[in-house]
Amino acid sequence: MTKYFEKCVTRMGLTDKDAIAWALGERGLGLKNSLFVCENGVLTQYCDREEGEKFHEFIKNLTEEEFDKICEDFFEAIENKDLVKMHMALAVFDEIDNYSLGNEYIKQRLRRVREATQEESYKLGSEGVKDFIIHKGKIYY
Repeated sequence: MTKYFEKCVTRMGLTDKDAIAWALGERGLGLKNSLFVCENGVLTQYCDREEGEKFHEFIKNLTEEEFDKICEDFFEAIENKDLVKMHMALAVFDEIDNYSLGNEYIKQRLRRVREATQEESYKLGSEGVKDFIIHKGKIYY
């Protein structure tokens, strides 16, 4: 069976530590087959198309209560410096932003969360290796 991958996200300044947390966080959301390629700190994620479509549907059908829980988990992850849970929430937030998903309550809450935590994403990418590939939970240097 042929797998199709789509370029999803490119971010700069991330290290292997941050990317591993990102990959683990997204595995928890069902994106288990993603491929992460990092060259000189520029990280590009390629998503398995089937998994990406399922994830998109999950976000499309997200209830206000489920979103509130994700926001609470995000604040807790920041407090506990839990990069995996932080990246799980960031993946949900990015999907909502990129595809304008969610009702007005969710969009408004996301704006408030982003404003209150905008500094946190700048704390990522401090030290570590800048050239690597991650696929299916394994890292290759």
